[in-house]
Amino acid sequence: MAQHSYRAFKINKKEIYKMLFSIVIHQMILFFSILLVGNVAAKQGVIQENYLPDLAKLVSKIFLPVLIFYMTYAGTTRQMVWENAAMIGLAALFYVIISAVTWIIAKGLRPTGDKAKVFQFAFIFGNTGFVGVPLLIALFPKDGILYLALFSIVDQLLFWTYGVYLATASDKKAKITLKSFVNPNIVAIALALIFIMIGVKLPTVVDDTLETIKNAVGAMAMIYLGALIFYSDWKTAFKTKDLYFGIVVKMIVLPILLGKLLLMTGLPNNMIWSMIILMSLPTMTVVPMIAKLYGHEGAYAAGITAATLAVSIVTIPLVVFFTT
Repeated sequence: MAQHSYRAFKINKKEIYKMLFSIVIHQMILFFSILLVGNVAAKQGVIQENYLPDLAKLVSKIFLPVLIFYMTYAGTTRQMVWENAAMIGLAALFYVIISAVTWIIAKGLRPTGDKAKVFQFAFIFGNTGFVGVPLLIALFPKDGILYLALFSIVDQLLFWTYGVYLATASDKKAKITLKSFVNPNIVAIALALIFIMIGVKLPTVVDDTLETIKNAVGAMAMIYLGALIFYSDWKTAFKTKDLYFGIVVKMIVLPILLGKLLLMTGLPNNMIWSMIILMSLPTMTVVPMIAKLYGHEGAYAAGITAATLAVSIVTIPLVVFFTT
């Protein structure tokens, strides 16, 4: 399936569903296997609870900036950015909508304490790296990573500004200021865009080094999550209706409605379907880490992260089915 058009999705529904199912189930098994490693490491005392903040800082300030830089820069040219700039606009529009929707849900459900903000944080930002990458590579080998890179420009800018604001405990009085935009992750995006625009080519050894570090991020985040689950009462998330409202609205209803609207436009079909997949993703793996690092609701975020990944095996194929 070199060309994946809307027509191809209609004709080959069974193949598409089978591919989606197999990729998500593979990633889910991988996710929970590595998570178990972190859980066992904590149980055996290899990862102490007081080490979690340092591990979170290592990932968020060193590993993640490398991942962000490499995913934005690798294989992307200035011409590709200009030709597919509409993807950046679609990403920005989606984040405006999902931010408004999660805010309304949080206001209506009224989760206690900082859970209202962390609920929004968890359901705004999807797992583009761990789930989005393999799905888009499999479905759109030619364009998938490019669309993801362009989507990530908006995704990461918002994650490390508005996302951190949502994750920060109320007693810390978080504000979005110009300083919020000066952090390793925002700098990584800026550098990647500068390198792309002026056509900088990194030496092979540097490229390989960055790729190796990038590949470690997912495992590090999941090991952290496994340890966090061991040390916290993460099951509380399953006892609240917030989780189930979030799953239905963010992972099913919204992607279907927005997807149907996008299919009425004249945008490239591969771009539209990439957006539909990205809009329906489960919670980003590093959300519990950031929620714990900046606030007090890491356990709540961990429960949402695990639950959304588990149900995504059903919700993503459902979104594709009902959108077509």
